[in-house]
Amino acid sequence: MITAKSEKIAVIGAGIIGTMTAWQLTTRGFDVTVFDQWNSPNDRGASAGESRIFRTIYKEGPEYVPILRKSFDKWQELQTNQNTSVLTMCGGLMIGHPDIEDVAAVIDCAQAADLDHEVLSQTEMAKRYPQFGLDSDEVGVFDPVAGVFRPEAAVLAARKEAERLGANFKAYTRVLNIRSLSHSVMVDTADGAYAFDKIVVSTGPWVNELTEFDSSTVEALRLVAMWFPAKDVALHTPEHMPISIRRHPEGGFSCFPALDGLGIKILPHHLAWKTLDSVDDLPRFIENEVVQSTEHAVACLMPGVDPIPYRVSTWTEGFTVDGAPIVGPSSADSRIVLAVGMSGQGFKFSPMMGSIVSDFVETGSSSDAIAIMDSQRFDRSSS
Repeated sequence: MITAKSEKIAVIGAGIIGTMTAWQLTTRGFDVTVFDQWNSPNDRGASAGESRIFRTIYKEGPEYVPILRKSFDKWQELQTNQNTSVLTMCGGLMIGHPDIEDVAAVIDCAQAADLDHEVLSQTEMAKRYPQFGLDSDEVGVFDPVAGVFRPEAAVLAARKEAERLGANFKAYTRVLNIRSLSHSVMVDTADGAYAFDKIVVSTGPWVNELTEFDSSTVEALRLVAMWFPAKDVALHTPEHMPISIRRHPEGGFSCFPALDGLGIKILPHHLAWKTLDSVDDLPRFIENEVVQSTEHAVACLMPGVDPIPYRVSTWTEGFTVDGAPIVGPSSADSRIVLAVGMSGQGFKFSPMMGSIVSDFVETGSSSDAIAIMDSQRFDRSSS
């Protein structure tokens, strides 16, 4: 039985962070209203792309592992509650020379956090996972607790669960401004003003429109993905092919198994992601050189696919200058809680982002928060 609270909470932005936060807030009895300038899910912001990675052995550092483990449990809870499947566990690989920074970081994380893993030689990889082409001195670090998301379905599941528990979603309602008053925090929209006790900002790449940050702290970047046809589709499905992150002189990318019955998705990392002055001006046509460079990397490193993409897609994300999310109270007003700048990481641990944000809303602190995400670390007034 959920005990209702009198506090009214606004969540601005209904991507995966916003919908997970709405879910976690409603489980605690808060009166939650969620605003989004479009509907949710959509293909505009950071929760697009048709597939995302879950991994536990984290190259970004072992301090994230407890959040990832707890997030995995909450993903299972969401799927059970909504009687749906949004995460397929298929294992994961970090592939490259063992001296490359990201490969070494994965091994270090696995050892520091005492996580189950295997370091597979080129010969072992060729036997177990012939989908990947490795040089003789490269390895594949296998993470058994990894998988692939269907992100749009995940956003919808989190939204439906929040709505089931009482959350109100206001689609196609763009928030124009936030005003701090002594007795409330106001949300101004084209449809009118709304008063709340507290506000959560989870606006993804639109972070700088409603917060104290600007592009010197959080940049909106364009991400590009391409889908390549598999020669043997069955060999490239999640049942037979793990998700992977590749590091090689010919190119770096994330690789996702076939979910559409045709081919794999490649998200290139070796090319600079385009900075956007305005997220609303996201260019949908991708430069030839971006496609050609990715084709070359695929031709060299993915022997089981045709290196000609049948589809190209793009979306946006907000990246902080230090690559870590911003989670916690705003320095401008502690009644405004930030969950922004996810820097390409947020999807996998979004259930715990929702839980941590709910802690801040409820008590002003969270025992699950980690220092690297501190929302005050960019506070210019203290510098």
